[in-house]
Formats: sequence, structure tokens, C-alpha cells
Amino acid sequence: MQLSMENGISKYSIGSFLNYAGMLCNNKVFRNIEGGCRLGRIVMKTVSSKRFGSCSDQKAKLCFQYYALIAYYSEPFQHCRDMLREGVEAGLGTGDVRYSFLNALNSIRLGLLSGKNLQDLLKETEYYLSMMGKQKENQTKALMLMFHETISLLISNSEYTAPTIATGSIIPPLQHCFHKALQSFFKSRSERCNHFAEKIMQAAEGGRQHHIFITFYYALNSFKVAEIVHTKKINAVPDQALSAFRAAAEHSKDNFQNKVELLEAELYNRDGENDKAKASYAAAIASARLSKFIHEEGLACEKAALHHKKIGETSEALNYFTKAQECYKKWGSQVKADEIERQIELMQM
Repeated sequence: MQLSMENGISKYSIGSFLNYAGMLCNNKVFRNIEGGCRLGRIVMKTVSSKRFGSCSDQKAKLCFQYYALIAYYSEPFQHCRDMLREGVEAGLGTGDVRYSFLNALNSIRLGLLSGKNLQDLLKETEYYLSMMGKQKENQTKALMLMFHETISLLISNSEYTAPTIATGSIIPPLQHCFHKALQSFFKSRSERCNHFAEKIMQAAEGGRQHHIFITFYYALNSFKVAEIVHTKKINAVPDQALSAFRAAAEHSKDNFQNKVELLEAELYNRDGENDKAKASYAAAIASARLSKFIHEEGLACEKAALHHKKIGETSEALNYFTKAQECYKKWGSQVKADEIERQIELMQM
């Protein structure tokens, strides 16, 4: 970037400006999400205008820099995922295999976090794994296998046999923690989820792509953990997360508003403010549906059902459990659908 300022801007300067935009969004010391997103949008519009000529040879890299590291703060997850998939094809077309497969990894990540149907996502993952195997991209294949495991475990309770990872491939610790926390959350293993999520939350460096996403599940999970372990640290988690998501929702209601409302509902539930809790659960369900986050719509319905069950409103609880089960089935998670079925059976006994 300094070279560009001193010697003039060319198409090869674009990546450095996106690097700076990403640093503004993700650096904990001088974070400026609004500024980073604005700079990123300007850079990508400049690329589209072809002001510096064709950047087709850089498209895969630029897609990764912007849509994997910056744009999800302000643009819908689904759009970011679509553009990352374009980056996959662009990289394959120009021989930029490294960035092609980095785009593939992040398109799967955003597909998982935005509620893409799990069976479809598993097929897509297996397609990318096949391509990575042919290209002998063992490192990215190892990372993609983690997504394959997580998606498979969310679909079914069947035993998962992990494929052998090629010698020399490394799974970064925070990548491992992200997957284990997510798997544990949706399998209702609260203490295990808390263990892995805390490792991400406490990391001084790294994990920037996972932090904002795992914060939501970490906070929701903390309500369960607080029933077992009563500490100021655990009790403070939801309020801290709510503050972070309120700030995030200022940049993208599409991605974060439903999370704000569900955390608010759970806090009202904890504090016995039942009318406010009911209104916030309803708002969270509506926002998740509007954003097409079918998994988080199901999650909000499930939490609403548990709230109504807690205060003795059986009919409303059964209604919300049924809606949650429908959402989880559409998502493709038989694991969660079966869990809800057990809740319904217990209430009907």
C-alpha cells in the first residue's frame, strides 16, 4: 500500500487496499467496521468499472479478500456466498488454484452459517474435496474435511468415520475449536460447547473469521452453562454478546438482527420478564425467516417453546416445538428434528 501511495496506483494495488480494509474490520485494537466496509465496497466498484483494466487474473484473490473477510459485516451472507462461488470458478479458469479453494472453503462456511440445506451442502463439500484431491491440495482438503465432518454430524447421529488427513496437513487449533463448538452446540452438549467456544473467544490473535459467528452460539449456550456453573464470567457473556450484535446489526440487519432479538428474548426469559420475552422470541423468528436463516428460525422457535413450557403454557409450547421441528427438517438436520420429537413426546405423555 505504501508503494502504491509513493509510485501511483495500479491494478496490483487493489489487493493491498482490501488488506487494509480487512484490517480495519477485524483488528481488535483499532477496529472500524464501517470504514473497512466502505473502503472494501469502493475498491470492488473500482474493479467492476475496469478503471485499471481487466483484473480477471486477480478475481479469485479479490473475491476471497472481500467476501470472505470483509463483506459479511455489511452484505447478506447468501450474497457473499454466491460471490465466493464465483471466485472458485474464476480461480479454476485462471489457474489460481490456491485462492479458488480458499473461496470454496469460505463458501461452505457461509453456507453452513446461513442455513443452506445440509444435504445439498454436503454434496457440494464432497465435490470440492474431489477437486482438491485431484489437485493434491492437501492442506485445503484437510480444512474442508472438517466442514464435511460438521455437516455430516448435524445431519445424522450415525457414527462418523473421519477420513485420513494427508501427512503434513495441519488443522489450526482455532479451526478445530470452531467446528467442535458448533457441533456441540447443535447436539446440546453445553459444557463441551463452552470449552471450545471459550478458546476462540480468548484467543489474542487469529480466529477472526470465526469470532463473530461463534459469539452467538457461545452466548446462547451460556444460559445452559449458567444453570450448572454460577459465575460472574458466565453470567456476563449474553450481555457482552448482545452489545456486539447490536453494533453489528447497525451494519447489516439481514445478518445480525435476528441474533439481537433472540439474545434479548433469552435475557428476558432469564429475568422473568415473560411478556417481553414472548415479543422478542416472535421478533427473532420473524427476522430469521426474513433473512432465510432456516436453522436460526428453528432455533428461535425451539427457545420460544422452552420458554412457554417453563411458564406452563403447554399448548403454545407444543405449537412452537412443531414449528421448530419443521424448520430443522427443512434445514436437513435429522439430529435436531429427532431432539424436538423427544421434547414433544415428553409433553404429550
